[in-house]
Amino acid sequence: MSDMLSNRVVLITGAAGALGSAVTRAFAASGARLALAGTSLAELEALIESVDLPVARAFPMAADLTREDDVAALVEAVAGRFGPVDVLANVVGGWSGGVPLHEMAVSAWDHALDLNLRTAFLISRAVLPGMLAAGWGRIIHTSSKAAVAPRAKQAGYAVAKMGVIALTEAIAEEVKGTGVTANVVLPSIIDTPANRRAMPKADPGKWVPAEHIAAVMTFLCSDAAASINGTRVPVYGAV
Repeated sequence: MSDMLSNRVVLITGAAGALGSAVTRAFAASGARLALAGTSLAELEALIESVDLPVARAFPMAADLTREDDVAALVEAVAGRFGPVDVLANVVGGWSGGVPLHEMAVSAWDHALDLNLRTAFLISRAVLPGMLAAGWGRIIHTSSKAAVAPRAKQAGYAVAKMGVIALTEAIAEEVKGTGVTANVVLPSIIDTPANRRAMPKADPGKWVPAEHIAAVMTFLCSDAAASINGTRVPVYGAV
């Protein structure tokens, strides 16, 4: 893994979360320069300190990725610091649910799509020109098992995550033969502190460690994965 992505520019969204932190640690070990995006600059700076990333390889920036202007400013700032984005590891998103569709507020539906799908669209659109110009790039989105196996009372989330899959597959078709690839990872329940608190009676041994998902993402950036494009990668664990 060491130096696999030496001098590549990796943009990790949702970097300060439980999964994002694991992804950050994995890419930090690859030798890449990391641009870390999230809603809290203080959390991003704390993450950089915990990973012990040198200043020359770390660039934190707070941004609301549901906002077009914020996304444009983020990608422009990364380019100004490091150069164009080579790898997008898009982890931003969030689960929502708890009520049947006929009781779901329109605002809740909109929030699920904005947080999970609109963000993926905006950040993909922003990084693609630089990748295409360079003739190399990796886009990795995060969907969910819930997209292909929806459960009751989470319609907005399931639809948004299926949209992320369709978006990724559409991008993959558009970038064929350019040196850019686009793939999507579908985790099942991730073993995070938040999920352990929310489901105290569940067996977390059956869940997916965040580090395993991060390892899949870094693999998709390797030379061995250069021919993988438009693929749904299920990471379901024992669930």
